[in-house]
Amino acid sequence: MNSKCFVGMLSATGLLIGSTVFAQNLIVNPGFSTGDLTGWATLNSSAGATVTVIPTGGNPGDYAWLSNTVEAANLALDQTTPAGSAVGAGLTVDYSFNLLGGNQANGGVDFIHIFDENSTGGVISQGPGLLGPYFPSAGGWTTYTGSFTTVTGSDHLYIEFDATTGAASGSTDEMGVDNVSLTVVPEPTTLTFVGLGMVGAVLGLRKRRS
Repeated sequence: MNSKCFVGMLSATGLLIGSTVFAQNLIVNPGFSTGDLTGWATLNSSAGATVTVIPTGGNPGDYAWLSNTVEAANLALDQTTPAGSAVGAGLTVDYSFNLLGGNQANGGVDFIHIFDENSTGGVISQGPGLLGPYFPSAGGWTTYTGSFTTVTGSDHLYIEFDATTGAASGSTDEMGVDNVSLTVVPEPTTLTFVGLGMVGAVLGLRKRRS
């Protein structure tokens, strides 16, 4: 095999694999830039427990707003990532989200759930576990980040934002949610292929110029 052919194969192989290696956010409509809840679902919404998208004068600055005034209730905003988006054990998943506080009175509190689910949608691990309780500032956005490792049987992920009230009279919880991200970190061996693809591309360019 001559050097020109080898360089071409190296470029094609590395770049083909590298085209999908860099971590992509698995969440649909992560910043609610559609102006609505596209890609998201709600649980336990009612007249006193609502989830709306608050416009900020232009996308992508919109955000979701959870307002729960129903005593001893859990209002949730959730999303399941695509099937096959986090398959198998040992994958590192980075998560991040922004929260904005509101009226949290008489036992109102925010929680976040992140689950590993199997191919049939069954919960097999709670990922990082129950996150919270959170009492984010109402004066500005707070960013929360972390990571966890998937378990055997994992197929995809699930994230849920909970505005939870207590049993006390007048219990209220309000929360803003924005910039939600779940990304699977590429494995080192895959990153090596990306590097090979880049090297091959550079060598090929130099070969053509010479």
